[in-house]
Amino acid sequence: MKKNQRLVFISIYCALALVLDYVKTFIPFLNMPSGGSINIALIPVVVCSFHLGCFDGIMCGLLWWLITSVLGLNPYYISIGQYIIDYIIPSMIVGISSIFYSKKNLFEIEIGILLMMFVRTLCLIISGAVFWPSGVASNSIQAWSVSFAYNFPYCFISLIMLEIIVPIIISRLKNRVL
Repeated sequence: MKKNQRLVFISIYCALALVLDYVKTFIPFLNMPSGGSINIALIPVVVCSFHLGCFDGIMCGLLWWLITSVLGLNPYYISIGQYIIDYIIPSMIVGISSIFYSKKNLFEIEIGILLMMFVRTLCLIISGAVFWPSGVASNSIQAWSVSFAYNFPYCFISLIMLEIIVPIIISRLKNRVL
């Protein structure tokens, strides 16, 4: 695939992620009260990773993060370290979904999404325990428990959503674009 085509595809996937990220703000049950959400915007970035490869997926995730930050869609931050662990790294990690994908079967898609969401969830739990303890000492057992209880449910639902929707999209695109 030519470089220009890749850039166009990355732009399209990023635009789709931005639109879904914006639409998500109007759907109350998708958003958590102190940040975090069942993130439907992950779908195009994960599909980008499987369509164009890991590097382009990471670039799409970074571009998605950059534009959402400029538009003010990442409003919950308290320090640079927290911002990096809460937003930048998880956005890049979405792009690594296809690291083990060899375009042979859908099982590799499921494993890639599972590993990506594990690492992404881990970043969010670390950020919650270290930077966001509410009424407890930072980095304490209570902080880790609260962070896990807050972040795991919406990340798990996002994982289930991705495990169902992305393989369907990839199987439909396989005959046309991939």
